[in-house]
Amino acid sequence: MADPRSASDGQAMSLANISRTRRAQLIAEFEGELGIDHKARARAAYEEKRWRIIKTIIVWTIALMFFAVACYKLWLMGQQVDRPFSDLNPIDNILGK
Repeated sequence: MADPRSASDGQAMSLANISRTRRAQLIAEFEGELGIDHKARARAAYEEKRWRIIKTIIVWTIALMFFAVACYKLWLMGQQVDRPFSDLNPIDNILGK
């Protein structure tokens, strides 16, 4: 004996059987009626992604610069002692005393 299906189940089944292309077309038509501009939304998403990449590059560049300066200062401090690690005073070396 078959189970009776409600009208909402039939509607859900028909929505599930719509192809992706047709579903995208229906969504585009619906959003077009609402006044949503796809090109503007795509451009805004592109600009947001682009800005996030630029910020990441800037942050990593600054971090690498600080790391390079710290390594150089440590190397200089090591060169300025008679015996390695005998009289290191990082505070005086950083302040230039």
